[in-house]
Amino acid sequence: MSATVERESGMLDVGTHCAFCRQLDFLPFHCTYCNSDFCSSHRSKESHHCKWLIETDKKNAPTVAKTKDNNGKYFKSLMPEKGYIRVQQDKKESAKPPRIRSNGNRSALDKLTRFFKRKEASRKTSKSKPNAMIQLTKLKRSAQGDDKIPMANRLYVYCYAIDDDQDESKEHEIYINKIRPVGGALDSIAKQLNVSNRNSDFNATSKEKLFLYKKDSKSGELICLDPSDRVVTEIKDLDTLYLVRGDDKI
Repeated sequence: MSATVERESGMLDVGTHCAFCRQLDFLPFHCTYCNSDFCSSHRSKESHHCKWLIETDKKNAPTVAKTKDNNGKYFKSLMPEKGYIRVQQDKKESAKPPRIRSNGNRSALDKLTRFFKRKEASRKTSKSKPNAMIQLTKLKRSAQGDDKIPMANRLYVYCYAIDDDQDESKEHEIYINKIRPVGGALDSIAKQLNVSNRNSDFNATSKEKLFLYKKDSKSGELICLDPSDRVVTEIKDLDTLYLVRGDDKI
């Protein structure tokens, strides 16, 4: 009986427990890097998280030098003077009215300038608009336009008819046909807003004609749209358009 017990005990002593998972393995693998034995599943350095790998990573890790900001002077020194000033003035500049590029009728530009001065004076009481997706969804529900325009061709915009006789021009929510020329969109907007339009009259002077302006998304300037350009290339959803007559009423 004692001989049988000794034989079974001797069999249990054969093999080595894996240093990682403690599984008994009769053919263990010895890692020369960390000097431990492992089963076949954890024989590689990566699988048993070898200490040698950890120590090597620490040695090869780049040293990051700590730089004191010194009350912002270090940050200023890394940036060009104009760039640093621009960072500080971004919020201030965003509140300024857009610049108006002088590529349209002079009297129309004067009206736009006066309009934005009035708008800037009442900016404090105006409410901010929601994000673009929500804003476009609401605009599609309330916008007015020609019912004959297919849904796929509709482009949704805001529009002001600038008139010096009015203290505050009303914002109109409309849709236009994006496959038409800008001149055709101008005619459609004028008709919808009940604005007299003599643009097709060859005897009409530039002071009597209507001009369509929009804010350039890159420069922030208000530019006069060319009637021969296509709407789809010059105007996009949520743009704000300004319908202005060249006739000066000062």
